[in-house]
Amino acid sequence: MTTLGVTFLSAAIRVLGGSAVIWMATRVVRRLLRRLSARTATSTDDTLIRLVLGTLAPLGYLAMVLWGWQTLVRDIDGLQFDQGPDRFVSAAVELVAIVLVVRLVNRALLLLVNRSMQRLGREEQLSTLDGLAPMIGTILWIVGALVFLQNQGVELGAVYASLAGAGIGIGLALRGPFTNFINYLTILLDEPFQIGDFIRFGDVLGPVEQVGLRSSIIRSLSGERIVISNEELLNQTIHNFSDLPRRRVAHTIGVLYETPVEKVAAIPELVAQVVQAHPPAEFDRCHFTGFADSALDFEFVFFVPDGDIVLFLDLQQQINLGILRSFEDQEIGFAYPTQTLYLEQGQPAEA
Repeated sequence: MTTLGVTFLSAAIRVLGGSAVIWMATRVVRRLLRRLSARTATSTDDTLIRLVLGTLAPLGYLAMVLWGWQTLVRDIDGLQFDQGPDRFVSAAVELVAIVLVVRLVNRALLLLVNRSMQRLGREEQLSTLDGLAPMIGTILWIVGALVFLQNQGVELGAVYASLAGAGIGIGLALRGPFTNFINYLTILLDEPFQIGDFIRFGDVLGPVEQVGLRSSIIRSLSGERIVISNEELLNQTIHNFSDLPRRRVAHTIGVLYETPVEKVAAIPELVAQVVQAHPPAEFDRCHFTGFADSALDFEFVFFVPDGDIVLFLDLQQQINLGILRSFEDQEIGFAYPTQTLYLEQGQPAEA
């Protein structure tokens, strides 16, 4: 057998032997993953692992092909083998490898974002993600192409300069849409509110009906449909009443200075009885807190173990009415802002 034949046989053995090892290792890993997947509740992890294996196996085969080719080129270097085919094969292998990696990153990224949105209860936003998928894929493919060209020794200074100039122009043209997209992602990821939450911003109070890419829709208590841009909404202080597992309510009441001490001392117990008579309100405390200009001030606190604002308002109304009836029965008067002027008459001057 000639030297050239031995060289080809050696390269082929390396390629086939290495590929066989990769094939066997892939089968073993897949069997192990099937056993583990039966114990998992979701299929997302299994899909992600299949994507990774579906990329690593071809990359391993490509590595074996490149190994065999480099062995062939090294052994026949003395025969004045042309370097053109070597560069072509290396470039082709690198191109296929970059395509596989970019495809893996694109699919894995979309899969993870999809899973995160489902976990956060954002199924209604999945259609928006489908619309953004081509843009994300285009960016990744452009990055992959630039990496390939740079590794091939292509001078990319002019390309980068053109991309920078184009990026500035595109950035100015798309500043509004890009800002809207960032604001939408802020609502999506930070979750200051969700659809159905009862919120207040400024003088607007109502439930959130829709969260869009550019604006959100709130239905006010008076019934009108309020559309506000996400940027303007996020620039305000948002009060989210839906995310309120336990509401603390504090009130101050004032009684007349003329109230007898015995009745003043009995007020905390009277207020406690009224609050406890209106479940699910939970009485916390009631104290005589100070001497105001025209009243004896009492502060009482109770909790409502629910974020429903209608339930809170109903309980507050019932408790206020109960306190009015209780004070009326005990003849305890509520104070109101007054001032009493005392005049002292002097003795008449002697003649």
